[in-house]
Amino acid sequence: MITAAEVGARRPSVAGSVSGAYAFPWRRVAKFMLAVALLATGLLTTYEQLIVRVSRDAVMNARTTVIRAPIDGIATAAVTVPGTEIKAGDAIGGIEDPLADDSRLAQLRREASATELEHASLTRRLADLERARAEAAAQAEAYRAGRVRQLELRIEEAHANLTAATEREADVNAAVGRGAALHTRGFQSDEAQEKLRHAQEIERQGVIAAQKRLDALSVELEAARNGTFLGDSYNDAPSSLQRARELALQVAQTKAALDDQSRKADALHVQLAAEQDRLASHAKATLTAPVTGQLWALQAAPGEYVRKGQDLMTLLDCSTVVVTAAVAERDYNQLRLGDSVRFRVSGTGREYRGRIVKLGSGTTFAIPPAPERQQLVVALSDLPAGSEDSCAVGRTGEVTFDDGGRGLPGRFVRALGSLRHSF
Repeated sequence: MITAAEVGARRPSVAGSVSGAYAFPWRRVAKFMLAVALLATGLLTTYEQLIVRVSRDAVMNARTTVIRAPIDGIATAAVTVPGTEIKAGDAIGGIEDPLADDSRLAQLRREASATELEHASLTRRLADLERARAEAAAQAEAYRAGRVRQLELRIEEAHANLTAATEREADVNAAVGRGAALHTRGFQSDEAQEKLRHAQEIERQGVIAAQKRLDALSVELEAARNGTFLGDSYNDAPSSLQRARELALQVAQTKAALDDQSRKADALHVQLAAEQDRLASHAKATLTAPVTGQLWALQAAPGEYVRKGQDLMTLLDCSTVVVTAAVAERDYNQLRLGDSVRFRVSGTGREYRGRIVKLGSGTTFAIPPAPERQQLVVALSDLPAGSEDSCAVGRTGEVTFDDGGRGLPGRFVRALGSLRHSF
């Protein structure tokens, strides 16, 4: 039998057991929520794998530009830290060759110096020849003037002789006339008459000779005035005139040689300037950035001797940012150029729209695609310039190729996807 006291003693324990039986099951609720989250994640993954086509290994990419050495020499670099921003036209380095071949330049300089010396020598020779020619010409002119004056005097003498011969002929003619009258009357012998006629013929021939002498002197004077001297004891020109003519010929030849030297000197100066420019371009070269972007890789250290055509640095062209992605073969065969896609950066809620611009991998991208997978290239249409993703080559993400699951279920699935990627 249980007594009343025992019943009163047992009541508190019964009350405590009843209150413990009705405690809230937090642990069970947490397990249930975890199971729901795992189930939702599994369902979402299954939905994306079976219904929504998504990419694998999607990465932001861009084309690269390789800067190669234009000449042999020692390289210098103004930019050495990868990731440094570079603008098109900026000087990013240079090459200087201390052993550039300047033998052609030295040869041209020697030829130019020799040509200048020859030109100066010909100039002095031309001055001497012109002075000597002037002296010879003055002497020849003095001789010509003297000879002309001499002939003029001889012509005056010939005129006087002609006048005297004419007068003597007139006297003889008068004597012959008187003798003929006397001879007719018998007062003069035949012999005397014959002598008078003989004298008349002699005087007539003397007049003719004087006239011819005058004509000859006139011809000689006219020739002398024209610079030609006639005579039996000398040439047609005096030695001074001949010397002047020889000197004039030498002056002409020297001028021609001087002109040749001038043209040669001008040609050598042009060649010398061209060779100096060529040597300057081969002795020192400045490297400028052809694109706006970033330094991606440095293949040659500053101070290193490089050869012509050797890779020096690789630049990232930020104007060609795209997304390269790998897809399953079943999805790859259903894609078309121009298809709309969405790219979401992993671990963030940033999403950009784009379109497929190439099916297949590219060989000039900064990050080469995996060769064993089907690749494609996506151009992002709403990637803002200057944002943190504008040239974030190497960032990974996911490309969605369609709007599978439209409406409320689709929005719910995308919301869950965003929530999943945010953790």
